[in-house]
Amino acid sequence: MKEIFQYPASPHHRNSSTFASIRWWHSANQEMESPDRSNRHFIFGVSWDIVRPIDTDVEISVCVEFRLKRPPTRRVNTMLAETTNVLIATARNNHATATQVNNAAQSFLNAAVDASPKDIGSALRSLGRHLDLPPQRSAVLALVCGALIERGADPELIADRLTDGLRPLLVAAVELAGAGMKRIPQLTQEENPAEVFAAILPEIGATMPDQFAAWEALDQYWRPVIAVYSVSSRARNAAKPLFELASKISQLHEGGHWLALMLSVLDDEPVLVIEPLASIGFVGRISGVVDNFQLNTLLMDVFPRTPSTVGRRVTPTAANVARGEGPQVSDETVSSKWNLYTFQGLQSDGRLPDPSHTEATEAWVWNEGIPADIPQFEGYRVVLLGPSSYARSWPSQRMFTSLPATVRIEKVLNPAETQEWLSRIAAGNAG
Repeated sequence: MKEIFQYPASPHHRNSSTFASIRWWHSANQEMESPDRSNRHFIFGVSWDIVRPIDTDVEISVCVEFRLKRPPTRRVNTMLAETTNVLIATARNNHATATQVNNAAQSFLNAAVDASPKDIGSALRSLGRHLDLPPQRSAVLALVCGALIERGADPELIADRLTDGLRPLLVAAVELAGAGMKRIPQLTQEENPAEVFAAILPEIGATMPDQFAAWEALDQYWRPVIAVYSVSSRARNAAKPLFELASKISQLHEGGHWLALMLSVLDDEPVLVIEPLASIGFVGRISGVVDNFQLNTLLMDVFPRTPSTVGRRVTPTAANVARGEGPQVSDETVSSKWNLYTFQGLQSDGRLPDPSHTEATEAWVWNEGIPADIPQFEGYRVVLLGPSSYARSWPSQRMFTSLPATVRIEKVLNPAETQEWLSRIAAGNAG
């Protein structure tokens, strides 16, 4: 036998010396796995145990029941308040090093583990009031706030201040990108704009230090922004005016790419989806759908079944992944049942073009695109479903972990209503 673990005595228990000697043991033939060894001052108490003499041939068994208690709430609250103040003071101290700021941030996150939602909210509000610090310091505070949001804290407590801090970073990053691109000759198709720009970035940054600091801070700042916009549609929609700025650097900066994609997401957007050959369709609304791979998957899940429909078009697991109700990625592959067309693909006879014809691709809704690029007809994003021209498949996954997506049917169209819509679309295309 040998000792494999000993818990430290807890300073929060009046009889902690009694508990300091609790040990886990294992014999040559059997191991016992110890509980959490994180040393977070939890209190463990022995309820009962049976131990046979070790000089016999009988296996030793130990039966222990553990009680888990948290440190007193007052101490947790005090620790969180103290580490919040220290983090703010360190971030505002011009003489503090980056390491000191990061250490203060880690101490704060450690203290926040056992804090109540109310105290987390108070800390978020306090940190949010200091997101106007210089870029690198505000980025650290933003990361800390984002970590709390990902743990379930209320995003509305920090959302508007986070957006206010994002705006000047994007403005400065666009200025830096504009100056840099002026020094780059015409790119060839083989050249990657981000790689070419990265090669001259140190030189440009030396002449524009403020903009360069913002560019680097954006590397950290965009991540908590995505965390907040994923779980708050209100904050996401309030930040829509920043889409143009983010899109200007989307090919040069990773944060610009993801921010532009997030800010392009539609919420409560009216859609009209029709399968002309089956004379069936629906009107409804989409929210949170990032790209057309995800839209295609969700349409296969919710579109009304027809007599020719055999089995499910997509598995429940893949549908849950697309909706944001399951893991971000599964090991499945999704296969499309249709070609997706814009309303402009409908011909004067109310039919879709032969999918084998090259010109038909001009009206395709490409999976690589986004719902915001689908043209509108009479206020609806229109998707027409036609026979698939070739096999299409893609991994079962969604772009953002915490962003839920829905395709909500408000009314299923009967054949007469479907034909009325098709006639109006065909007439509009002809005119």
